[in-house]
Amino acid sequence: MKSRQWLLARRPTAEITPDHFEMVERDIGEPDTGKGEILVKHQILVCAPAMRGWMQADRPRFVPGIDPGDPIMALGGAKVVKSANPAFPEGSRIRCVGAWQEYQVLDPKGAGCELIEDDLSLADAIGIYSTNALTAYFGLLKVGEPKQGETLVVSGAAGSTGSVVVQIGKIKGLRVIGIAGGAEKCGWVLDDYGADAVIDYKNENVAERLAALCPDGIDVFFDNVGGDILQAAVDNIAQYGRIVLCGQISGYDADRPAPGPRDMMQLVYGSIRMQGFLLYDYFRDFDQGRTDLRHWVDSGLIKHREDIRPGFENLPETYAALFNGENRGSLLALLDEEALRKPER
Repeated sequence: MKSRQWLLARRPTAEITPDHFEMVERDIGEPDTGKGEILVKHQILVCAPAMRGWMQADRPRFVPGIDPGDPIMALGGAKVVKSANPAFPEGSRIRCVGAWQEYQVLDPKGAGCELIEDDLSLADAIGIYSTNALTAYFGLLKVGEPKQGETLVVSGAAGSTGSVVVQIGKIKGLRVIGIAGGAEKCGWVLDDYGADAVIDYKNENVAERLAALCPDGIDVFFDNVGGDILQAAVDNIAQYGRIVLCGQISGYDADRPAPGPRDMMQLVYGSIRMQGFLLYDYFRDFDQGRTDLRHWVDSGLIKHREDIRPGFENLPETYAALFNGENRGSLLALLDEEALRKPER
């Protein structure tokens, strides 16, 4: 069986563009009965900033890699077409780590395959109830360890992870300040996600606004951006503050990593904790995270914005929207309209 695939044609060293990718058609084979493999049809794929780091030559050893000539790895929602594994029967729907290709043979264990609940569409399963929201949940609650009444500042607050952090912060009784770019996205943070204040980094001095809004300092800073915004938060952090390092999107399209804080002794003197994390550090608690998220969504306490863009052939252009500011919510690439529908009972 043949399938179209998108490969990494060459490593991006600055701005990522469609010509970093190449589409080919290849024979993908059949599921191996002895290995318990499955053949899936990808129906919807997540476009995540972390994928950009996987393409780097000098990526950290903790992250997976995409080298020139490799298919582009991505989290997605898929339908099982053929199965040599009784745990994933034909017709079942799954979350999995797959690739930018229409059909793919997977080892369910190696691809992290999970069956999707019958009352969810694939789009919901890999949107509000998948990696970005869970990253927000565990990053804030487990790493940030917020206490009611504290001040939380969130960079990238209009994004798919940051927006959920803002809303969980409000659920947990925090004073929440979001940082976003442009009037439209700042409006979402205030009006849709319920932040107490917002800073427009495109039109305001972030450090000055943080000083004015946080006279007693920032208790928890959830960072999706890095660079100058991280420095501004460090300059305004409270004693015993916590800095949650989730992403560094300001440096993903640069030719070198975003710099860290200038004065590390400031963190020493303030007894500040700065911690990075990976979502799969909390794999055993995913069920509890999804249970809480579903309760909050069903109760109207969390709103989620998705930017769903159709077309397998458009995947490079869709992915590039993450870095040029065009996306308007969690960016998902739609390969099959069935992914938007809940299954019939």
